[in-house]
Amino acid sequence: MADKVLIIQEARLGDLIQSGALVQRICDEGNTPTLLVREGVVEGAKALKVAPEILSWPDFGNPAIPHSFYERVAGSREFIRKVRQLGFSRAIVLNHHGTGIALAKILGIPVSGFDHLFDRGDGSSVPLSGWPAYLVASSRGVRALNRIHLSDMWRGFAGPGVIPPRPASSVEEGERRGPTVVVLGGRSPFRRLAPPALVRLVSALVKIDGSPVILSGGPEDRELGESIAREAGSGVTNTAGQTGVGELSALIAEAGVVLSPDTATLHLAASRGIPTVGLFFASALPFETGAYREGALSVVTREDCYPCAGEGSSCTSLSCRNEPDPDVLARIVAGRRRGEPAFQIATRLSGFLTGSHLFVARETPSGLLQEAATPVAPSKEALLAVLLRRFVVRYLNPEVPLLSLSQEIFLSGMRLAKHGSEKELPFVGGTEGAGIDPRWFVRLERGVELYLGLRERSLHPGERERMVDRLAADFPALWPLLHHLERVEGGQGDLPGLLRAGAALSWETMSAGRLLGREQGREIPQKEEIHVAVR
Repeated sequence: MADKVLIIQEARLGDLIQSGALVQRICDEGNTPTLLVREGVVEGAKALKVAPEILSWPDFGNPAIPHSFYERVAGSREFIRKVRQLGFSRAIVLNHHGTGIALAKILGIPVSGFDHLFDRGDGSSVPLSGWPAYLVASSRGVRALNRIHLSDMWRGFAGPGVIPPRPASSVEEGERRGPTVVVLGGRSPFRRLAPPALVRLVSALVKIDGSPVILSGGPEDRELGESIAREAGSGVTNTAGQTGVGELSALIAEAGVVLSPDTATLHLAASRGIPTVGLFFASALPFETGAYREGALSVVTREDCYPCAGEGSSCTSLSCRNEPDPDVLARIVAGRRRGEPAFQIATRLSGFLTGSHLFVARETPSGLLQEAATPVAPSKEALLAVLLRRFVVRYLNPEVPLLSLSQEIFLSGMRLAKHGSEKELPFVGGTEGAGIDPRWFVRLERGVELYLGLRERSLHPGERERMVDRLAADFPALWPLLHHLERVEGGQGDLPGLLRAGAALSWETMSAGRLLGREQGREIPQKEEIHVAVR
């Protein structure tokens, strides 16, 4: 018998659209999902048909509406009664937010996802587990190393992957004749191009691409849009602040290509199969919230300080908002409209992409990955990000197959590739040439083995805490793993799963060291399958 599943999503419209992978999984399993969303996004959710059924929180929880205390209590009781009558068999809570958690508990049905708050008001922390624990860990300390998309994390909230994770189908290929939509907004000024760069970009688009340009954004972007339209001249139309969700959806459906920072419009275009060029700098990461569709293109800053804390970074220069050069960005957009392959664009503009990387979204059995179209020199951080992703997937969803280690390293960009042919060239360089001391691999492998041994022992809490602190001090590369498994999970996660995934991480650490010290053709896939495959 099919389940009725209540998905509680209290975030903004962009996050709501990114919940689509979880909604699709529930449908693929033969169940009926219902989304419970904030009142402010319910119109958009219904217009976009994000789920078969949409509910919204009533206004009793809105402090801007002058209800009496009695009215709020009565309203909440009536709402809970109505939700109970709908007969949900389970609930999935996607946000670390007390209201949704409380409702799921009151309904008295099985709850997955966030079933309690990690940080309580008294300053103490009740450990989390599973994908919610990793989501908190990735957002509070290890974001720069996270390589798992938010949509794939939320998909995991429904339980182990009986249905393999998969994003929506690829973007529409070939030349498109619709207008170029340029999104002016972003969650903050740190996440969008600087206004002077936007003016140059739009002018370059009109000159280089020749197609009409439509400026999009919220009410706060309307004045900026009018200014850009005046300076850029004919062929530019400003719609910022003038479209609701329905009108925006219709506009995007007719677009030839959409250029946008990390916004709801970017995710809307991806969900509709429209070619996108996403802009990622400051605190926005394509690995985490890039357009969730095979073939989506992301332009990512190469600034050493990236990613930063956005508004919390106290940055005064905001230099990352000026890269790449607007003329180069216009050529990327024009190539995207023509249906030019991303690697061909990267090759053609390689001499001009000194401040940015290009990444292409790739569907894999374990979720969406970002393939680098521009080469990336091997580094400890980039390699550790790959290794940690593979550990987390094995730990939390062992039924899902992974690519081989060499394939995932190649996708990350730590190689030189001659696209347009099947020939793969050697890596950028050996570990010594790339600045990775070979002893780093040995120390990381040793740290993992020591931690696994620690988890198998029964220790007094004080002794355990001292040993974990010592491991973090002696093996700095182990810190992201300890943050997830000790700080958030409290050392109480699935031990058999940890030992299995940890053994694979230990082996792959040393294997990565060997791979980066020689040509990739010398790897033996069968040996890797024997040692690290978890099915």
